Parts: sequence; C-alpha cells; structure tokens
Amino acid sequence: MKVTTSDAKNSARQTTRISHPSLHFCNGFAWLIAAFALLLFFHSATLGRAQTSNAPPEARGIWVHLTHFNADPVQGKAEVKAFVDRYADANFNLVLPWVLSEYMAALTDPAYHDSQPTAKWDALGELVRRANERHLQVHFWYSFTYYKSARSPEFNPQHGGNPAWAARRVLPPKEAGQPPTVTSPMSDVCPMHPEARAWQVKLLESMLDRYPGIAIHIEEPGFGTPGSCVCDLCQSLFRQIYGADLVASINTPQAEDFRCIGMTEFIRELRAKLEKRTPRPILSVNGGPLWRSDRKLGRDWKRWAELGWLDYYASQNYMPNLDNFTRYTQGILKDLQPCPVFIGIGVEWSGGATPLPTVAQEVEKARELGASGVILFSASALTDSDLATLKSGPFKRPADYPPAQQ
Repeated sequence: MKVTTSDAKNSARQTTRISHPSLHFCNGFAWLIAAFALLLFFHSATLGRAQTSNAPPEARGIWVHLTHFNADPVQGKAEVKAFVDRYADANFNLVLPWVLSEYMAALTDPAYHDSQPTAKWDALGELVRRANERHLQVHFWYSFTYYKSARSPEFNPQHGGNPAWAARRVLPPKEAGQPPTVTSPMSDVCPMHPEARAWQVKLLESMLDRYPGIAIHIEEPGFGTPGSCVCDLCQSLFRQIYGADLVASINTPQAEDFRCIGMTEFIRELRAKLEKRTPRPILSVNGGPLWRSDRKLGRDWKRWAELGWLDYYASQNYMPNLDNFTRYTQGILKDLQPCPVFIGIGVEWSGGATPLPTVAQEVEKARELGASGVILFSASALTDSDLATLKSGPFKRPADYPPAQQ
C-alpha cells in the first residue's frame, strides 16, 4: 500500500476533529501508523540502489569475458542478471566486460556469430542494462592493438578495415649468422597508420553511442610480443627519423621510442574525442606494474598518466606472494602519483593462481597502501564461497565508486 504525504495530512485533519479524551491515544497511534508506512514506502523506493556507507570510496571491480554467458538468449539473459546481482550483493561496484572488435562486427554481421555467439542477443547491452539497475559501473575492456586475428574487422575491407594495418614481427635468427625472420601473424594492429587509429576511435565512439553511460578501458595498449612492428610504413618512417634499418635495430632504445609514437598518438586522439562528449567518459588502461618493461612493447602509460590523459591505471599485480605484491604495489603507486591506480589481483590466470585468503590480504594491503581500488581477475575463477569470504572480510561494508578525476 502506497502512503503519500497528502494522505498523511488528510488523516491528521480527520483525527483533530476527535476531541473525546478517551480517543487521544488513537490519535497518536494513527500518526505512528502513518509514519511507519511512510518509512516503508521510502525504504522500498531505494531497493536496488547502491548502498553507501561510511567506507571511503574505492573501486571494487571484476573482469569478465562475454563468453561467460550462454549463447542461448533466454538462458544467457538470466545468467547476466544473476551475475550482476551476485557481484552487487557482494559489494562490488565495477564490471569490466571483455569486448573484441569481432563482437561489435557480429552485432550486424552474422559471419561473426560463430566466434561471438552472445552478440546475437547483445550480451554487452544486457549487462549494461542490468548493471545500471544495480548501480554498478561498466567499463568495457577493449584491446585496440593486440588479440586480433586474420578475421578481425580491422583487416576486413567489408568493415572498412585494411590488411595492410596488420603489424609485422621480427623473429630472431634460428642459428647464428642467419638473418632474422619477418612474419605477419595478423595478431596486432599497427597504430602508426593514421587510418587504423581513426578506424579504432570511430569504433569506440560507436560503442559509447550504443551503450550510454559506459566507460573505456583499454587492454595493454601496445604490441602483444616483442619484435613488432616492422610493416612497410614503420620501416620507412624509422629510416627517415633515425637513418637506420628498423629490422636490424629492433632491440635498440631508438626502436623502443619509435614503438611508442603510434600508441601515444592513439591515446591522445581518443582522449581529445572524449573531451568533446558530455559527460566525458572515463578513459583508463591496464598493464603490468613495471613501466620500463611495458614500454618495450610501446606501452607508454606512465607518460600518458603524467599528461593527465588517464582517469586511472589498472596495474596487474598478479602474484601469490604477499611480500612481492606489496613491493610492486608500493612501486606503481609511487610511479604514477597523482594518477589514481586500481590494483589488479589475479585469482587465477594463465600464469598461476592466488589462494583466496591471500587475495583478501592483497585487497586489504592495496587499500592500506593508498590504491584507489582493486580489480579481480576474473569472474570465471570466483566461487560463491569466495564471494562470501570477500563480503565478510575486505568488502564487508559497501563502498561507492570513486568520483571521476576531471
């Protein structure tokens, strides 16, 4: 039963007409009933909202692959709702769904349905909708360079792509005295091509238009492996700048600086586009805790943070040893001040696993050291028991997502 303020006032007027002393108690009791009904009404109106508390704002994120959900639309949508409820109830406030360019192509091109079956019912759109209902942030997790294949729309002229944008890689010689081998695995996009960068920015803007309210989280913005890129454009530009052969110079400091040029220009161009949108979407990237190592792959995220282009950096501190975790977390927080840092914690990944008790300790340690939040990898590794442990431990009190650093 819905009780409005006008109902309460009418009730008050009616009771004031009763003047018999024996009914004064009933008059007060009626007010108690009305007040209690109002409290119930306002409580029910807030169900599903983020439950704030005295806990300081911090990110509590979970990385998830869209393949986590069933290809069948009925079952898949039910799984999405259960997933969102599960993490919202465990006091998480951020979801980062893994999205490939193939997924975006599959929304309109059935030729990509075999590799992206959940696109047939738009699992990402359903996830965004359900997350909004529970007031969880959604930052779509996207790689603009790595994790491509020969079928990726970047290389498909029917989708505006170009095979010439594929990065070419130098492999060391198999035997001493032999020349290195140049391969074209079609696994990376070379960002030195202005058209390739423009294609990627256009794709990301289309996602922002299609899914209002989401943010952009770029996966490891650089090449997947050393030795890239030596495409014809890169070789020509390197010779013009340095007067040297790029293939022969692939492991030099000059080649490292050169690899960062296209990556940096992409982040700059994307940031410039986002600045024109209202409200401006959050832009973040992730990578390892050591900038010097990542920079060899073109991942110049420390420089981007210094330029103020990143709203946060997510550092993948995947290690089960708490002492090592502490040392790397201290290092990345010092390196990136004042840029917010979310610490990535590996529950289970391709290189190992972290026991859940240690995961809980790492969450507490990241908080103690001043991180702006944590992101756990990944949803496929966390059981109901694990979430219960987190909720009874480091996530015991709900927390709001940190305010944007505008």
